Amino acid sequence: MRSWESRGDTFVTDEPFYAYYLSATGRDHPGKEEVIASQETDWRLVADWLTGSPENGHAVWYQKHMAQHFLPEMEKEWTSGLINCFLIREPREVLLSYTAKRGNVSLPEIGYCQQLELFEY
Repeated sequence: MRSWESRGDTFVTDEPFYAYYLSATGRDHPGKEEVIASQETDWRLVADWLTGSPENGHAVWYQKHMAQHFLPEMEKEWTSGLINCFLIREPREVLLSYTAKRGNVSLPEIGYCQQLELFEY
C-alpha cells in the first residue's frame, strides 16, 4: 500500500469498512471509538463512495480492504465495477499473528471465507 501512496496519480484508501465492521460486530479493537467516530459506519454509503471517482482528480484509486470486514449482510454487487487484486497470506502465519494479539479467534475474524466469497463472486 505504501508504494501506491508514493505515486502522484494514485489516491489510497486504507480499510474503509473498518468503522462499519467495528460498529456492527461490537468487537473490541485498539482505537475502536476513534475509528467509529472518524469514519462512516453505513456500509452502503461507504460502497457508494468507493465506486465513485477517485478524490482530487487522481487517475487511480487503490483501496486496501480486509476481507473480514465484509460481513454477511453486505451485498457484493458494488464490487463488480472494480479491478481486484487478492493478497493471500500463509494461513499458519495469519493464525499465529492473530492469536498472539487476541488469544482465541474465530474463522470469520480471519477473513479467509469472506475472501473466497469475494474471489468467486
